[in-house]
Amino acid sequence: MSDADNWIPVNEADGTEIGSGQRATFTFTPDASGMRVDVVAASKYRGLTYEVIVDDDTRFGPAPVPPTDIDDMVTTHNPRMPVDQELDIIVRNPSATDRYVAAQVRGIEQ
Repeated sequence: MSDADNWIPVNEADGTEIGSGQRATFTFTPDASGMRVDVVAASKYRGLTYEVIVDDDTRFGPAPVPPTDIDDMVTTHNPRMPVDQELDIIVRNPSATDRYVAAQVRGIEQ
């Protein structure tokens, strides 16, 4: 059996209400020895900021839009981005309106 046969699909999602002036951190961790991610997505709202941190290294943002909207799930990393320990999606809500935000990652893990 080759190493390629040991990879399994992963599609994880989480969501929470982010109050006015608050932030949420969505943390995704590999179940086994590593994850390779091709999509990092979050709900897109005007006024929110988005940041992606992989294994303590900022890979995206802070930015006024997510890498892709959770409704689109467009590939954001080709080749897939390696995640050895964890991937954090940080969403800040400086607006006066509470927002329900979902975050999702898709890829493979070993």
